[in-house]
Amino acid sequence: MVKKKISMTIDEEIFNSFKNFCKNNGMKISTKVELLMKETVKNTSLKEFIV
Repeated sequence: MVKKKISMTIDEEIFNSFKNFCKNNGMKISTKVELLMKETVKNTSLKEFIV
């Protein structure tokens, strides 16, 4: 799988909270963001067929 570098602008307070969450749960920020994106796309695709 090819990985893509991206740049985002995120509220500092939210980022710091998320960073601490990832650190406390032993995960990388990029891995967790990728999983959240994957789930969002998956759930959105399913909703199109349900509605």
